[in-house]
Amino acid sequence: MPGGLVNGQWALLAARGFGRMFAGTWIEGDDHEEIARLLRADPAQGVSCGLDEAMREYEPYAFREVVWLGAHAPGWTQAITIAGPRLRTDLLAGRRYVQVVWDALGLGVHDLYYSDGVTADRLSPRHIAGPWPFREYTDGLLPHGPGLIDVSGTGPAQATGSLGLWLENWLVLAGRLSGRLMEEEYFQTGRRLYALPL
Repeated sequence: MPGGLVNGQWALLAARGFGRMFAGTWIEGDDHEEIARLLRADPAQGVSCGLDEAMREYEPYAFREVVWLGAHAPGWTQAITIAGPRLRTDLLAGRRYVQVVWDALGLGVHDLYYSDGVTADRLSPRHIAGPWPFREYTDGLLPHGPGLIDVSGTGPAQATGSLGLWLENWLVLAGRLSGRLMEEEYFQTGRRLYALPL
């Protein structure tokens, strides 16, 4: 893993139950209620809770959409999908963001969804070292590792080999861009749980 992060960002998320699906969106801005409104949530309906309580609602692929949203680092908010599909990033037009998606029953690691505040796009994990708006945050993150297999076998995808490298790359990049990597204390922070309209 890059930078010796074998038990890094993904290990923290997997230990909290995100093994089947994780969709995290790091969004520029400190006004969490404004961001909730952009996502079509009613800020008055948000329920304050920690991640353990939020995970009682964990339901990947559900026909409902629930996010745990709140402060990440100065100038940044994070929204973690607890139920349903990944957040619609088109609702965040004009803001910088990155979105990391892990889907064990699908592709495994998705392309990184991102916006530099002007242009929104997607980036393949194989092109992380190429020219793109957030290239300055990729130092030491490699698209391939020696002997790593690029595809998953049959059955659910596992965050190992190239899939594990790519997933950790995206999570580290999100932490560098926003100014904070996730750590144990991070998950003790209270945020608000919002139901979003489908």
